[in-house]
Amino acid sequence: MASILIVGCGDVGGALALKLAAEGHQVTGLKRQPNSELSAIPFIKADVSQLDELAGLDFNYDQLVYILSPSAANIAAYKAVFTEGVDNLLKQLAEKKPTIALTFVSSTRVYGQDQGEWLNEDSKTDPSDERGKIILTAEKKFLAFNGQSTVIRFSGIYGRSNHLLNKLKAGAAIQQEPCYYTNRIHREDCIAVLDFLLNKKLQAGLSKRIYLATDDEPVSQWQLASYLCAKFKYPEPSPQHLAKEAGTNKRLDNAWLKQEGYSFRFSSYKQGYREG
Repeated sequence: MASILIVGCGDVGGALALKLAAEGHQVTGLKRQPNSELSAIPFIKADVSQLDELAGLDFNYDQLVYILSPSAANIAAYKAVFTEGVDNLLKQLAEKKPTIALTFVSSTRVYGQDQGEWLNEDSKTDPSDERGKIILTAEKKFLAFNGQSTVIRFSGIYGRSNHLLNKLKAGAAIQQEPCYYTNRIHREDCIAVLDFLLNKKLQAGLSKRIYLATDDEPVSQWQLASYLCAKFKYPEPSPQHLAKEAGTNKRLDNAWLKQEGYSFRFSSYKQGYREG
């Protein structure tokens, strides 16, 4: 069993904290505003973007998970979490616990490819937008910190919000041509992937330092929308046609994660979307 600090206990991080605690780990959360739903977990109230709020902490933990999301979509919010927050935290760890095993929850936004390419962890990371560049820089800082740092890149998370289903109910137009690929992972698999990798890191060690966490079946927006509309008896989606040179996103390969021994609970959207 290990002492684990989870920096950021939102939807996925909070569920992970409860799961790890139930397994017998000593789990602490760090959050700007502790969540009453996680009363079983001891919390440190702190904002990582404020160095003085971290200065008094000892960080005497075996493992640390950084799973923070920006409070808004603007660049300042991204920098607060992935630039100032990362720099402040790593500065404290370098002084107080340089051997700690780190896990940074990243995003497949770090890839800039948009022509339907198949990508894995070895593929070039050259994000086209500023937010992706900020996240990629944070990845590099974590990986450079020590040899026990791990990066997990999640694709699009679903399973709690009905945002897509609500759009389809409302008759939103869906891109049909050119084919635009989506990559998805169910919320429950996000939690389970993190739990699996953290425990394996403790027991036998991991063979890789970066993992893509995405399900087995990249699917086009049109195919996904058509499937969901038929399954839940929504009106057929309205096709949207763009210029043939429009971007088609990318397709992501999860082979490294499966080779590590992880078995998906929801291997595709067909298993993941069960309720309308």
